[in-house]
Amino acid sequence: MSSYLFRPGAEPPTSTRWLAHQFPNRGWLIADLQRRIDRAPTPIAVCAPNPGRFGHTVERVLALDLCDRPPYPQLIANLPEPGQQRLLATAGYAPPTDASDGPWHKTAEHIPGARLFTVGSLLTVLDTAVHALRLAAPDAARAAIRAALRHQETLTACATGVRAARPAFAAFWASYTSGFQTALRSYGPVTTPLELLDGLRVADFLAGTTIIELKTGHLDDTNHLHALIDQVLTYALLAPASGHPVTAIVMYLARYRVMARYPLDLFLSRLAGNPIDAAEAGCRLAALIRAERPTRRPAAH
Repeated sequence: MSSYLFRPGAEPPTSTRWLAHQFPNRGWLIADLQRRIDRAPTPIAVCAPNPGRFGHTVERVLALDLCDRPPYPQLIANLPEPGQQRLLATAGYAPPTDASDGPWHKTAEHIPGARLFTVGSLLTVLDTAVHALRLAAPDAARAAIRAALRHQETLTACATGVRAARPAFAAFWASYTSGFQTALRSYGPVTTPLELLDGLRVADFLAGTTIIELKTGHLDDTNHLHALIDQVLTYALLAPASGHPVTAIVMYLARYRVMARYPLDLFLSRLAGNPIDAAEAGCRLAALIRAERPTRRPAAH
């Protein structure tokens, strides 16, 4: 869900300019996505009050629905232990029966979307708090977060935001469970968040060997589609070096009820205009991104 759009008038980073030069043939992909959108049912019209936060929340809801093991363990660890247990139990996870300190696991396949949305919303708020305290020592940040949770106004504000976004979520959940959920599960076990290049890039999901990028917003501008292509290209090229082989790319445009899947070799060669060495391209891209590190923060997930 991270954005690769930049301020108007700002020069794109070197890595983005390199991707545009190395993979210039994007017209076919943009046209294919547009055809899929045009053939799909009417887009979801309802919008949440805070679209950016809503998109991150939907991403977390899908992670909670698709992952057999609890996702975002480092994030959840910022909560007091009773809070961690309540949150995981609400999302349908339970500890192993033979070892109370072992990893939790999914105990039911069909947890109501409303419950998952409550948990996903809390994780999004928690993630925002963690990033606001990113310069603090881990123990100090954890203490500050737990102190905030003892104040009623914090919980009231969170509950108010969840309530306001529920109508939008209901529409997205109904669409997701109409067939997209089954398709995503068919790709294999889901890993999320997928941190690449020491966390400098973070992909939404890896299902089996398929990179999945989720979008809940509008894609009315060609610049948004170019940014989407840059994202999935980056994830596909960087993932193998992090020990995650990739064979396909999926773009799930949830607002438009579109899921587009492309074999990786075809995806890369058509965008490049010729067969390419994916490993070599990944090393080159990684070097460019690392060189940008002092002036560019990693995406917030």
